Amino acid sequence: MGKLQNFLKGLVAGAGGVAALAAFNAAVARDVPEPETGALGGEAGVFPWKHGNIFYRFAGPEDAPPLVFVHGIGAGARSFMWRRNFEPLSKEFRVYAVDLLGFGYSDKPANAPYSADLYVELLADFLREVIGRPACVVASSLSAAYVIHVADESPELINSLVLVSPTGADNLNSRPGMKGAAFYGLLHSPVLGTSFYNAVASERSIGDYARDQLFYDKRFATQRLVAHYYSVSHLPGAQYAITAFLSGYLNTDIREAFARLTQDTTLVWGRQDEANPIEQAAMLLRLNPRVRLEVFDRCRMMPQEEHSERFNSLLRDVLRARSVAQVA
Repeated sequence: MGKLQNFLKGLVAGAGGVAALAAFNAAVARDVPEPETGALGGEAGVFPWKHGNIFYRFAGPEDAPPLVFVHGIGAGARSFMWRRNFEPLSKEFRVYAVDLLGFGYSDKPANAPYSADLYVELLADFLREVIGRPACVVASSLSAAYVIHVADESPELINSLVLVSPTGADNLNSRPGMKGAAFYGLLHSPVLGTSFYNAVASERSIGDYARDQLFYDKRFATQRLVAHYYSVSHLPGAQYAITAFLSGYLNTDIREAFARLTQDTTLVWGRQDEANPIEQAAMLLRLNPRVRLEVFDRCRMMPQEEHSERFNSLLRDVLRARSVAQVA
């Protein structure tokens, strides 16, 4: 908490006061470019959920096995992260890519109870009401943790899982205490909270994070990618879900649920992932020996981008194996 307070004091001092910060925030909001649209292809859909409209894209034959992509959690996160996978796999499968509440082009209500439980409920409702049949679900990091809970609590909705570096075993597994609640309150301060968000979601910060954490090969951190994440991270209301994330309200413990999984489950890990190190995979394999692990070398958090052809081939194998098992 002391670091945050010092940071906020530094913002105020450096900007010459709260009024200057408010003016700076207004300038940031005014100057953010429109995000790129249509990167995935397919058709757009809207799922009217109880907390707001959920945007998704879909493509592929209606009677083909369903494949659902769920993006990770972070500033500017949305289904854009699956752009190298969505269209190639739509030739064989019915593919869906959803923007979670508070992210991308879905609604971002200020008063939504952003939490791990909210996203577990959202994903279960989306699978039940939009997909309508058992699906293979592909999810990344913290969202993979939510999908694990859905698969455990509603196994009829998911027949196979591909989980990219899921958190919730020994990383991002603790709910916030009093410090987290106080942090959350500070981040909701109209001027100081917005200033803090603009600092952590600046174009420079997003670029540095992409080069240092997302990708092993820094060439994947293109200006186009950084600009897209930056513009999406500044859509109206985008700070609300991220504020909950930074405060710890989106964390969840997956250990018990993961141990109970009976679906075909594949873990995908970048060997050089520093945000959620590969040692976490060993812990998960001990919890559930039925799960298999695919390690992508020269890769950090984004194997679906850095090694898209291998990743797509893996998904094809998972779905085809499931189809063969159903026929047998």
